[in-house]
Amino acid sequence: MVIRNEVIKRSAELLRAGATMLNECCPECKIPLFKLKGGEVICPSCERKVIFVKTDEEEKELLEVLKSSQLEEEISKKIEDIRRKIVNSNDPEEIERLAKTLSTLIDLKEKIRRKKT
Repeated sequence: MVIRNEVIKRSAELLRAGATMLNECCPECKIPLFKLKGGEVICPSCERKVIFVKTDEEEKELLEVLKSSQLEEEISKKIEDIRRKIVNSNDPEEIERLAKTLSTLIDLKEKIRRKKT
């Protein structure tokens, strides 16, 4: 969280950039939220995006999408780690084991992508 003077400066910067201060406040720190020109809503203190939902069902769907995105990001990191290990390894058995793991992670990532669309 940003300290008070920084929040004021950040809020002023957002206004100068064309953002609109909203009536709604951040659910975390209770600072007024700003809507950017692109439609994104952010908190100048937490520097987080805020998404408004109208129904419990909408909230549930959004949480599922966010969890899927986070999982996909973590899988991408693991894929890159394994790729590096394969490149640096000279042990055929280790390369085979890593390649199987890599294949499984790529399949999982693809399933997550298909589910999101």
